[in-house]
Amino acid sequence: MSSYSVTLGQLLSFKPQNNREKEIYNINQSVIDDINIHLQKDMYYLGGHIKMNCNDEINLELFDKVREINRQRMSEYGEPCNSFEAFSIIRHNTIFEETNNIVKKYFEVINLRENS
Repeated sequence: MSSYSVTLGQLLSFKPQNNREKEIYNINQSVIDDINIHLQKDMYYLGGHIKMNCNDEINLELFDKVREINRQRMSEYGEPCNSFEAFSIIRHNTIFEETNNIVKKYFEVINLRENS
């Protein structure tokens, strides 16, 4: 599954085709809506670090790259300096991990289709 990739445009337009796919692809639609809003402004940054557009491919390795950037930044800059910064980091990390989850579920459905 790790060799799969999908463009953000494909992810935004993806619709499950049957009940099994709907069961797998039970996603947080607000995250998809958020990605779509940012892409309309041409300002979507995966994990706050990697600028992307509708035609850019996203894969699980890209999520690992963002996690590494986050680790490096934490070691360079240290902990958040106030509660507002801490809240912002938590919010962005939550959206990032939910996006990762959506991509994994997408790949799971694609894998199911290929093996049916």
